[in-house]
Formats: sequence, structure tokens, C-alpha cells
Amino acid sequence: MCGIAGFLDHSRESSDQGMQSITKSMVETLKHRGPNHQGIWVDEECGLALGHQRLSIIDLSAAGNQPMVSQDSRYVISYNGEIYNASEIGNELRKIGVKFKGHADTEVLIEAFSHWGIRGTLKKLIGMFAFALWDRKKKELMLCRDRIGIKPLYWAEFGDSILFASEIKALKKHPKWNSKINHESLNNFFLYNYVPGPKTIFEKVHKMQPGTIITVSPHKIPSIEKYWSLEEVIRSNKNQNLEITQKETEEELEKLLNDSVSKRLVSDVPLGVLLSGGVDSSLVASLAQKNSGKPIKTFTVGFDEDNYNEAPYSKKIAEYLRTDHNELYLSPKDVIELTPLLSSIYDEPFADSSQIPTTLISKFAKKEVTVSLSGDGGDEVFLGYNRHYWANVIWKIFGKIHKAPRKLIAKIILSVPPMVWESFFYLLPKRARPNQIGDKLHKVGKTIDSDSADEIYEKLISTYNAEDMPVKTTKNITQDSAQDEISKLLPNFIERMSYKDTMGYLPDDILTKVDRASMSIGLENRVPLLDHRIIEFTWKLPLSIRMEHGKRKILLKKILSKSIPKKLISRPKSGFGIPLDAWLRGSLKEWAEDMLNKDSLKNDEFLDSKKIQTLWKQHQSKRYNHQSQLWAILMFQSWSENQ
Repeated sequence: MCGIAGFLDHSRESSDQGMQSITKSMVETLKHRGPNHQGIWVDEECGLALGHQRLSIIDLSAAGNQPMVSQDSRYVISYNGEIYNASEIGNELRKIGVKFKGHADTEVLIEAFSHWGIRGTLKKLIGMFAFALWDRKKKELMLCRDRIGIKPLYWAEFGDSILFASEIKALKKHPKWNSKINHESLNNFFLYNYVPGPKTIFEKVHKMQPGTIITVSPHKIPSIEKYWSLEEVIRSNKNQNLEITQKETEEELEKLLNDSVSKRLVSDVPLGVLLSGGVDSSLVASLAQKNSGKPIKTFTVGFDEDNYNEAPYSKKIAEYLRTDHNELYLSPKDVIELTPLLSSIYDEPFADSSQIPTTLISKFAKKEVTVSLSGDGGDEVFLGYNRHYWANVIWKIFGKIHKAPRKLIAKIILSVPPMVWESFFYLLPKRARPNQIGDKLHKVGKTIDSDSADEIYEKLISTYNAEDMPVKTTKNITQDSAQDEISKLLPNFIERMSYKDTMGYLPDDILTKVDRASMSIGLENRVPLLDHRIIEFTWKLPLSIRMEHGKRKILLKKILSKSIPKKLISRPKSGFGIPLDAWLRGSLKEWAEDMLNKDSLKNDEFLDSKKIQTLWKQHQSKRYNHQSQLWAILMFQSWSENQ
């Protein structure tokens, strides 16, 4: 795992030495991603520069250093990621006469390009990757990102120059960097807690979309093409009539999962599993232990607050699997020290608050291992989100009622503060008392005047309603023009939302969070549940098998129950939540008040000081829980101060 950066300057203004210097300044910002070796390769005549920061995982020798040139000298690559079937591809290449200098997957990858071309090779790859490939014969630069978007890649076009990098901070070091905040992206950030791709917070700067290749040729507009698309996978499945039983499904899926995990255990450095105690990470830990000859290291984060503490469940699972288990209980000191650093780790405004435990558990695990496996992606692939179910239920209940009565019901619900709603339920026994029922009722209140289940879902995943945005100027949010096509392709609401999450929320929130958290301290994180073979297989299945009798993640639970007792996995779903509401009234209050200082907000170009002060006062009163809204503002402010 590594960091890559570089550029193609058609104006060829810089000398060889100048290009070396620029590239060095770019990759220096990515040392946290790859502390083991720095490499730079330039072609002054073409204005091409490739930079690389290496985190050595497979083949720790100099034979794996990058940028790497193919044996026929045609291709040069700067690559970030892991190819899990590199051994099999390498054997194919040996049969046709290729001799390797080492056993790094980079060498296998570049020799595969030499023999099969980029598109032929991509079809064969199982893995996560982002790379820049220079074709010296065609004078073409090709940028590529893996099918699911596990590894990041950003690109920008300034004048005659194309810049690219694993993180935006590297792009900023190029002398042609010239960008300002994109107002539409800022609005999107406050809606979703992240900036949806392909946009970034900056104008002229783009996230490469998953499964795409960008080709940059001299004096031509960069061309973008898809080499893999979940939409195309679904379309091709529509033309097939798959006949498969529940038992056959479970057997085939178990084989795929086992193979996916076993492939991701290959490493020349210590390896462990991030174990949350949920179904997804427990299954990964179970299969990892099954394929390991010794107790595998597992890592869990815990909280002193019982409502958020999943560590006891993780410990029971670890004890049953007999792993070498390690626990980290977060202290206020940990949180206070980390929070001001988040904006530099995440590079863009990013406000998924589980970034805090994700970053701290990564740092904790790094003391013992250099590679971790996690259960990320299980909710998207195996229909695990509660909101898929509740959006449908809310629409079925309220969609039959005229809009005027619905608006009245919503007004009544929202007129009662969440803490007052909570008090109504205190009469119930603690075990029967719904957790954070006041906040949940307010969420429902904001959705019931919607015109469709899709609109309800959009509101459930949004931090702010459009009218409540804390920005001075609200830009119209661009609607996805492909949405109508997806609605035709996937008339079933749950499948449609699963698709939307997989293509948007997964790469732009979940995988961004995990990549930046782990790579900020040089920990490579692998996600076995997002093997493209597993995704393609699950989308072949009818919904009745993927979600038997409405049960979420039923396939994973059945497979997991073969190795872990049902009593350890049959419990209500719990997200990676943190006691942020209490922290903002306690350990983080001083930092937050400093960030939301009236004087600093008064002159802010973007934020509405009056709205923000109201939110803060309401939150401090404990009658309202505005943790998500305030965290988004705080993360933007923190990021803005570092620009």
C-alpha cells in the first residue's frame, strides 16, 4: 500500500531538475501512506512525472520499489494497492516466458500490461488499486481506480497540466494549483457529511470514480471510460434466469468468502483483524482464524458509555474463536488530542463521526501489525441497513394519507423536543426502552411529508434539510440524471437503495473513512467482503434469497452461525456509534466553542452564524441532540482553518 502523485505538463515548461523537485514536494506530503521508500521517474521531453511513497507489504526488497519500468521498457507505473491473485497471474506469465526479478505484485501487474494490455489485465485482477501508467510508445497517461473504489485517486486539470495523487494535499504542492471552494460541493457536504464524487470540495479537482480509466493523450481532452460497472452487472443478470436453491447459494457464497479472506491473509508483514462484534467483522475474523495456523490478532475499540460499548460482544467472539485479542478503551484525552488533526488526515471536509474510533483503533492496531482486515461493505452488499427497511415502512404508512394531514403530524412531532419524547418512555423497563427514541421520532417527523420512499430515504441519510442548511448561500443540489434509468432497472426499492449505497455512500464515506484513518499511520486495511466476485454473485440472486423473510444479512448470519453460536450474533444491529452528543457538552466543549466563536463566524464567507449559535445553544440545553449537524460545521471549520 502506498501513496502516488505526479503530473503530465503538455507545456513542458520545467526542466528535468524542476520536475524532480515538484514531484518530490508532492510525494513528500504522502509519506504517512508509504514510509519505506520514495521513488521519482520523469520524462522531461514529454513533461511526465511519476512519484511514489512505498509501504512494503509483499516482497520487502528493493525489487518492489516504484515507479517501476516494464521489461520491454514500454510502460512505467506508480501504483497503490494489492493484487490478491498476483501469484496466479504471475504463473500465467511465467508459462509464456516472463522471468521476474522479485515477487512484488507491482512487477506482475506491469508485465501483465505488457502482454495483455490494460483492459485485458483489469479483467483478471482481484484486488484494490489505484495507479498511473505511462505508455512511452503512445505517449499516453492512463489513470485507473479499482472496481469498488477501495483505493483513492484524485485528478485535476490546470491549464496544460493534468495532476493526480492519492490525496488532495499532494496536488496542492504543484505550482499550477489554482482552485477555490465549490459551493455546490459545500452544500452536498452539509447534506451527507461528505462530498459525493466525482466532485470534491474544490473546483477543477475530481475524484476518480470506481471502475474507471482516464486516458490523457497529448493535446486531447482526457477521456473517461468504465471498465467495470455494477449497473452493467445488474443488466446482464436481468437476461439470465439463475436457478439456485438457498442451500446452493450458501455453499457457493461460503466458498467465495473463504477464498476472499484467505487471499487477503498473504503478507510479508504482521497482520490482524479489526473486530467490532457485529456480523461482518465477526465473519471476517472467523474465516481468518480458520485459515491461520496460529491465533490471529484481533483489535476492538470500547467506550465507557454502555449504550455505545460493543467491546464486551467482541471479546466473547474473540474468546470463542481463540484469537489473540486486544482492546482499546477510548479516553477523553484520546479524543481531545485527535480531533484537531482530523481535517489534515481527511483532506476534505468529512464529518462521519465514526472517523474518531476508526482512526484511533487503526493507530492502536499499528503497534502490533502492518496489515488489517475489516468487515466494511457488508451492509451495502448484504442489505444490512435499517434505513432500507424503515424508509419503505414510513412510506407504506404515511404515503396513503393526504399531504396536509401529514404536514400537521410532522409539525406536532417536531414541536416536542427529543428529550421530552424520551421522558415519555422512561416508564418502560430499561430493556424495553428504545435507544434515542426522541431523535428517531424527529427523524421520522422530517420525512413523513415526502412524495416517495426514495425521498424519505434521501432525508434519512441527510444531516440537514435544504431549508436548515447552515450556509449563507444555498446552491441548488444537482439531481442525478441517471436516477430514472436506475429506477427502471431496479423497480424494487430496497435493491435500488442498496445500489445507491454501493455506488455512492460506500466509496465516498465508508471507504474514504477507512483509507484515510488507516493510511494516516501506514496501516494497510483490506476489505474481504468487497471482493468483486462476491458483489457480482450476490447481485445474481433474487431478493427473496438475499433478504429471506425480510431478514437483513441473513446469508452472512447463516454462514457465521456454523462457526459462532447464534446467541453471540443474534442481537439488534448497532452502527459504529460514538457518544458525540455528550462529548460536545463535555470533553470537546471547549474546543467546539472556540471553533464556533461568534467573532470568527461573523466574518465567515460561507457559514450562517445565527443558525449555528441557535443549534449550539439548543444542544447545550440537552433538550435537543444536534450532534450530527454540529459535527459537520466543526469539521468544516477545522478544515477551513487549515487551508
